[in-house]
Amino acid sequence: MEKEELFNKKEVGWKNISSESKERIFKFSDEYIYFLNKVKTEREAVKFVKKMLDENGFCDISAKEQLVVGDKVYYINRDKSMYIAVIGKEPLTNGLKVLGAHIDSPRLDLKPN
Repeated sequence: MEKEELFNKKEVGWKNISSESKERIFKFSDEYIYFLNKVKTEREAVKFVKKMLDENGFCDISAKEQLVVGDKVYYINRDKSMYIAVIGKEPLTNGLKVLGAHIDSPRLDLKPN
């Protein structure tokens, strides 16, 4: 049996990614770096995301008397966290999709090594 057959050959995955995918990866990375440079606290992140949501058709849920299919709403909790939803057409008994994320502010009391 040949050595090549016995051992797993490690290859860099980046070599197999299309140019289009690489462009999307770099675009995402650039946007994420921009975000990290703009927001340093939970409150700044909530303000930043709220602006993006408002520009994309979302509104504060308190402005709604009744929710209908397709509504895009958010709720801001003490300016430190948000809940964002798009109202679907299926009843809740059929389930729902949930995505969770968190915002952590850096610990400023840490000393560099």
